[in-house]
Amino acid sequence: MTEQQTTYAAIKAVGDWELDVLANPFNRLDSDNQTFDDATDFMLDTFTNPAILYHHGVMPGKGSLQAKPVIIGKAISVTKQSDGIHVRVLLDKTIEWAKRVWDAAQKGLAVASSDSISHLARLDTGGKRIMYEKNRPGRIAVWPLAGLSLWDKVETNFLPASNYALALPAMKAIYKEAGLEFPNIDVSDTHGVLLQMKRAEVLALQEKSKQLLKKLNRSK
Repeated sequence: MTEQQTTYAAIKAVGDWELDVLANPFNRLDSDNQTFDDATDFMLDTFTNPAILYHHGVMPGKGSLQAKPVIIGKAISVTKQSDGIHVRVLLDKTIEWAKRVWDAAQKGLAVASSDSISHLARLDTGGKRIMYEKNRPGRIAVWPLAGLSLWDKVETNFLPASNYALALPAMKAIYKEAGLEFPNIDVSDTHGVLLQMKRAEVLALQEKSKQLLKKLNRSK
């Protein structure tokens, strides 16, 4: 059973505009043939308050970035349970996108996908730990849980894949927009995982980050 088949039941309305979200289910293949498990390092001591976004900051049905990523609520708690990482979310009643998620959640039609930072995430594949690559099968070994995207299941929106990696400057911009303090991360050693990146890879990531920030700021 794939994550796309199980994600909808992973969001439950548990209070007044309050949701319990199974953000990272353990031992379930997602649409990229990747899995989280009990040994995955989510860096919860560092990312204690993930940003709560609508649809990864992408406009429904258009594939274009929102002028500003829409922050639709706040994380009340993040806990590791037997079935995965749960995030308790309080939605913002004043935001229309949050209302769409709340209405969908009560009908069992809300979906979720976690947001991380591309150059900090790690994938175990073929017995080797590598930098995270979307669409490459493997076990996700390191996944800093920096954000959580929620949205209503409609045909024009993404299907949840349970993971979505962003460049570091883009994630910092999202935290700033949400009024959250971005953690001070030592990128030379992420929980014992040394970042051994070739110069060309570093330059490529920097360029990707610049382009993302330009798109995020273009309509401001």
